Amino acid sequence: MQTIIYVMRHIDIGGNIEIPYKKVGITGAGNATLSSRLQQISNTKSPIKAQCIAAWEHEDARAVENALHMLMEDSRIEGEWFLDKEGTLVERMQPIMELIGAKEVAIEQSNDAYTQSIIKKEVEAKQQSDHILVGEISDLLDKPLRSSSRLAGPTFFSDEKQLTYYVNARKSGRHHLSIGRSRNVYEDIKEFLESHGFDVEQGKKGGAKVIAISTETVANLINLIEREFDPK
Repeated sequence: MQTIIYVMRHIDIGGNIEIPYKKVGITGAGNATLSSRLQQISNTKSPIKAQCIAAWEHEDARAVENALHMLMEDSRIEGEWFLDKEGTLVERMQPIMELIGAKEVAIEQSNDAYTQSIIKKEVEAKQQSDHILVGEISDLLDKPLRSSSRLAGPTFFSDEKQLTYYVNARKSGRHHLSIGRSRNVYEDIKEFLESHGFDVEQGKKGGAKVIAISTETVANLINLIEREFDPK
């Protein structure tokens, strides 16, 4: 019985190209080789390797797969392969899988030296990109804020407002800004930002969130809060 929904990608072990496609498929469960089979399905000697990056268990995996495929139809390339330009497919699938009660399956780390090297390079590139983005936003702020890019990506700390600004960076330059420590003032900050033309969502932890905004808008929004927001 097929009870596992998985997301797979292709990686170029030579590091020459970035492949923006993800496969959403299903497979069986209940044996010791599951995690290793999911981790790397393609074992042929090729510069393009297949790597599983996420998996969940659900009793009706086929129905879940069909629903996900329909939801992503506009980005389908061929068969079970979909375009994921931002590299955020797994992140976007997480709340859906939690909502339907799917259980996350641990993915065994690859022992392949080439795969490990590519993953290491990807992490380092992301850290460098986040560090650059912190600098770009800092240059646009009206007043300096403590900042970091090590743990949660570009992050700014406001001691005056007792808020934390988390920037979820996107390749397209349309970033997401989550406002940490704002759960207790969510309604106030939502009303304040909406009065200035921003669409506000409530994040998973209860704080305010503004999505798909440019680097300049991220800085402008932070400046606006720091300058004018006064919780009731």
